[in-house]
Amino acid sequence: MTRRFNRADGTFGGVAVAAINPKYFQDIYDRLELGHNSAVLLVAQDGTLLVRRPFVEGNVGRDLAHGNIFTHLKQAPAGSFEAASSTDGVWRLTSYEQGHIYPLVVSVAQDITEMLAPWKQRAMIRLAEMVAITAFIMLMGAFVWRATRTLATSSIKLRETNDRFDAALANMSNGLSMFDADGRLMVWNDRYIELHGMSAEVVKAGTSINSIVEHGKQTGNPDLDVGAYLGEFRQLLADNGRSQSTFRLKDGRSVSVVNTAITGGGWVAIHDDITERIRREESMLQQASELARTNMRFDAALSTMTQGLCMFDDQKRLVVWNDRYAEFYQVPPDLLKVGTSYEAIVTNLVSRGVLKGETNALAVKTKVAELAGLPADSARIDELADGRFVLLTRQPMEGGGWLSIIEDITERRRAEAEIIHLARHDVLTGLANRAEFNANLDEASKRLKRSGGSFTVMMLDLDKFKAVNDTLGHPAGDQLLVEVGKRLQSTLRETDVLARLGGDEFAILKDGGPNQHEGAIALALRIISVISQPFDLNGDEASISTSIGIAMAPENGVEPEALLKRADLALYDAKANGKNNFRIYQAAMLEIAHIQQSAESELRNAIARDEFVLHYQPVVDVKTRRLCGAEALVRWRHPTKGLIAPGQFIPLAEATGLIVPLGEWILQRACADAASWPAQVKIAVNISAVQFNRGNLFDVILCTLVETGLAPERLELEITETSLLENQEAHLTTIRQLKNLGISLALDDFGTGYSSMTYLTNFPFDKIKIDRSFARDVLNRRDCAAVVSSVLALAHGLGTITTVEGIETEEQFEYMRRAGVDLAQGYLFGKPVPISQLNLNDATLPDELVA
Repeated sequence: MTRRFNRADGTFGGVAVAAINPKYFQDIYDRLELGHNSAVLLVAQDGTLLVRRPFVEGNVGRDLAHGNIFTHLKQAPAGSFEAASSTDGVWRLTSYEQGHIYPLVVSVAQDITEMLAPWKQRAMIRLAEMVAITAFIMLMGAFVWRATRTLATSSIKLRETNDRFDAALANMSNGLSMFDADGRLMVWNDRYIELHGMSAEVVKAGTSINSIVEHGKQTGNPDLDVGAYLGEFRQLLADNGRSQSTFRLKDGRSVSVVNTAITGGGWVAIHDDITERIRREESMLQQASELARTNMRFDAALSTMTQGLCMFDDQKRLVVWNDRYAEFYQVPPDLLKVGTSYEAIVTNLVSRGVLKGETNALAVKTKVAELAGLPADSARIDELADGRFVLLTRQPMEGGGWLSIIEDITERRRAEAEIIHLARHDVLTGLANRAEFNANLDEASKRLKRSGGSFTVMMLDLDKFKAVNDTLGHPAGDQLLVEVGKRLQSTLRETDVLARLGGDEFAILKDGGPNQHEGAIALALRIISVISQPFDLNGDEASISTSIGIAMAPENGVEPEALLKRADLALYDAKANGKNNFRIYQAAMLEIAHIQQSAESELRNAIARDEFVLHYQPVVDVKTRRLCGAEALVRWRHPTKGLIAPGQFIPLAEATGLIVPLGEWILQRACADAASWPAQVKIAVNISAVQFNRGNLFDVILCTLVETGLAPERLELEITETSLLENQEAHLTTIRQLKNLGISLALDDFGTGYSSMTYLTNFPFDKIKIDRSFARDVLNRRDCAAVVSSVLALAHGLGTITTVEGIETEEQFEYMRRAGVDLAQGYLFGKPVPISQLNLNDATLPDELVA
């Protein structure tokens, strides 16, 4: 054994070494009285056996690291276990402990057989004693058996009685408790504990009434005065032999307790949960109170109702009524009493003339029989003699009889008549509307089929009405429609039907008469004449005209729908041929309409199927012949007809409104293509008057530029003079918005339309395009040369660029160059071609380029 020791100052002082001879421990272990087969071991911590009793020389130094002791040592530093010795094979109870200071393990093992030997000896002695005692008990049992047999029979009967009593207690719906004369608990059931929410540990035999009541106060009845309660119920038991109390527990339940005195002192208590019974009683009381309030409200409702009310029982006798009922029918007081017969009341009001009608005896009898025979679930309208109308509605009652509600519907009848009138007449002009006109037309058609004859249908549409709306405002437009209705009415007979179908569209239905054609023409001319006269609209003068389409029955058909359609076709023809005129339907119009409808459908499908392509025609600078732009021209790539020029489908697209989606596609496609061109090359796109008039042109163009990325200054919009005829103020606003973006505007086909100089002064155009017709004849006709010269002089004076179209020869080009034209386009510089064939890289086009 070694230990370090230090000097007084804490420095290393040396090592102390001590050696102990194992024989010292062997001598100590040999002197221990542990039994013949007991063993004591001293083992080093590495498992080497140092000392063993009994001593065996060959065991000293043996490695026990894998033995039972070290196996258990891994689990606990001290302990016990049973095992056979690894040295002699004897089963021993082994105890071991590891040293706390030195690295040693001490183990003591005792032979289990030697340990149990004293116990076995004592057990044999006890066994002999038990046999003696058992024999004595059996002997005594023989004497006791006879006595206990009789007692057992009585006990069984008593137990059965107790079981039945316990079952009765357990199955009682009420709680039960029984106390002796000293107030101590003797008997109780679970329901008693449950009702009061008490603890079974407190409620047990012998518990005093004071303790139980105090416990009940804590668990369910905190407001109970224990002393007062006990004193009161004991006094009542002494005086009357019975007491009754009701407790309201903190969980809201109510419990009734009835105490009854028993012979010999004490009492039995029955505890009953009466919560539901009290709730029912309170509910009945509340219902009775509510019924009283309902009756009061019913009486108040009867007296304040705006409707009359009366009730008759299954014997047709008056039961209930209100003052309003008596007022409506002027029922005398002597009839207003319970039990008055329905027949007596009806006879009175009919005979006194309260109801409109005859009052003689026969009339009264007939009316009374009619009213008395009405079913209990009927409704009728009575017209009173004072002009009022009342609606009487009967509702049958269970058990027979009925309830009648009488309502004054005089104003409703007037309103309904007004609604009917409004539903069939135009609110603005007071004329018949489309529904009324169609009804009259349908009746005229049926009458013609039934009795023969003839009639004429005329459809009218006002020309230039939109201009009045746009310039003078909608109130002026409404006033104009009213005045037009008056003038049209002045041209008609009373038997003719005039209707406003909507907007500025009117219709006339007139009897054909003996000279149907002449009469229709004469009326059309009268209408055209009166409408063409100026209108005074609150100081503003407005001039309009009208176009008329005429269809005659039976010449042009008898069915209302067919006649309307044919009159509409005639109107369309009149508007398409100059307006301010009339047309009588011809069969060819229907054929043309069918052709146009087919063409429109084909054009619509073409837009949907993306059958259109753009071709681009170069625009060159006259001075340098350099390419400076291109105009986008649409072509229809028809699946069977091939490539169709715009002149063959653009007019139809404008007439049908399809130019809007087509125009937006052209704009989108052209801008997308041009976005990749050189920056100095501009793209020109034609804008239709229809697109201009929609009012959203600026938004459409702005979105297109954003989506395609084309710079605004590279876009040029070409507008014809006809686009500016109407709503010039709104168009000017749009043009200024486009100019503010940097977009260029060109006045297209100048000189071929209205050619008003006001367009050039009112609208900020950047360019004037001289029509191809002047370029074609400029070398041969003096008038064409004069027009070109005038336009150029005007443009130079305004500082406006000029472009000439249709240049096909060098002579035409040279003339225009000398005249002062700025830009030129035509076959001399290139035909319109697909974008794939457009050469944008040539800085200068050759002089001899003629496509």
